[in-house]
Amino acid sequence: MSVEVVVLLCCDYHMHTFRCGDASGTYEEYVAKALEQGLKEIGFSGHSPQYFLPKDMRRRESAIPEEELELYVREVETLREKYEGSIVIRLGLEVDFVPGHDKELEKLVFSYPWDYLLLSVHYLNDWPFDHPKYIARYSEWDINELFATYYQVLRRGIETGFFDAVAHLDLPKKFGFRPTREIPELEEVLTSCVKYGVAVELNTAGWRRPAQEAYPSLSILQRARDFGLSVCVGSDAHRPEEVGRYFKEAEEFLRKAGFTSVIRFVQRKKIPVLLEGNPLCE
Repeated sequence: MSVEVVVLLCCDYHMHTFRCGDASGTYEEYVAKALEQGLKEIGFSGHSPQYFLPKDMRRRESAIPEEELELYVREVETLREKYEGSIVIRLGLEVDFVPGHDKELEKLVFSYPWDYLLLSVHYLNDWPFDHPKYIARYSEWDINELFATYYQVLRRGIETGFFDAVAHLDLPKKFGFRPTREIPELEEVLTSCVKYGVAVELNTAGWRRPAQEAYPSLSILQRARDFGLSVCVGSDAHRPEEVGRYFKEAEEFLRKAGFTSVIRFVQRKKIPVLLEGNPLCE
């Protein structure tokens, strides 16, 4: 595989859209901020439709409505043409994985020409555990069991073979809750990533949250490196001003973890980009 050498951390692959319901700003505002930040490539990754819920229970909140998904695809493709020569724009989707709905998920995965698909787990059964409205339910769990259960669900998502990268791998720490012991299920997740060729995302949004730390932690990122996994970078921007935020810190984080490259996505293919010797988006 050839390795491309470009400017460091100039690709932001985790950006949302007003169609998700929990994000604001126009596409053009996200692009303008990316250009201001010196980014060379971005990817919109709107939240997937809630394929795992009965149709009468699906909401725009944190999801693109199913009937608007094709419109979202066309909008990003039109944007790509409009800004050709100024910035590269990729078509992605952040997909909530909920076990037991693989048939509906498969239809979603293969219906459009995605450049990449991010795997996310935001639900444990009916609990959207990363939503501040439901933070009280953490008290119902042993924190170690919560992380173990989360990693079990995440591993099942990886093993569908549908995804290119795992988004915010240790998301249950969002509000500052952390396990008090090693969680063996995490090793199983990393092993499955190797088997299915899935990358790990360095998500800078954790620095904006009570966790005050990127997703995943430095120790997990180091374990991912030890497993030989590749890494992509995303801001998880829900507003234009969040595009590319904390990328300087992300660069330092990657170097501390021992990574020498990140990846770009092109039509579901991963292209390594060397880090060593490149300044940050000058």
